[in-house]
Amino acid sequence: MLKKQHSVLDSVLEDAKSVQKGLTQTDVDKLDEYFQSIREIEVRLAKEEEWLEIPKRIPQNSVKEPLASLQGYEEVKMMFDLMIAAMQVDATRVFTYRMPTDTLIKSLGATISAHNMSHYTSGERQSVSEDRDQAHAKLLAYFIGKLKASKEADGTSLYDNTAITFGSNINSIHYLTNCPTLLTGGGAGVQHGRHLVMDDPKTPLCNLWLSLLQGVGLNVPSHGDSTGTVKELFA
Repeated sequence: MLKKQHSVLDSVLEDAKSVQKGLTQTDVDKLDEYFQSIREIEVRLAKEEEWLEIPKRIPQNSVKEPLASLQGYEEVKMMFDLMIAAMQVDATRVFTYRMPTDTLIKSLGATISAHNMSHYTSGERQSVSEDRDQAHAKLLAYFIGKLKASKEADGTSLYDNTAITFGSNINSIHYLTNCPTLLTGGGAGVQHGRHLVMDDPKTPLCNLWLSLLQGVGLNVPSHGDSTGTVKELFA
């Protein structure tokens, strides 16, 4: 199947030759940037082909089936690359992504499950949780860096025109208060570089989602159990 499939990018490039005629240098650079990002994705995916002709040894004893190569940490990076590629051509500008926690922590060497880790007691659970947090931070920095490097037609970056939230739906164990939430990107007009703590400790998280929806231009009056917007975000 892999041998019969032609490169998606090669097909696109064939059609793009006529499109590139008469374009400004800015438009040409934009096309080149997009093609390069697609090529990088294809090269990484094509590595799967290298295993097709390698003889597979049959073990004498039953063993756990090996995982695919693009799981865990590398899987998240691939998803981020695909998101950026889609934004570059306006295929979509809206994404929700739940990271694969179990495979992520296993790719970091953990032997416990994500649910077991989430109870955050001292010892192995805490150590694995810290490793997961560091991996999340590196992956988010990777994503933001690529957004900043990708330029729009008007000279701004994808980062300037994107609203990003990163966090969790729980605090720890089964506690739903004080959920960790990070906001970045310039798309919603949020002022960066601050740690906001609401005066009312019972401020619904949906107040944040309503604020961001209105910040990106969606004139909706409410969202979920929201009681209003978080005006401090834009001050």
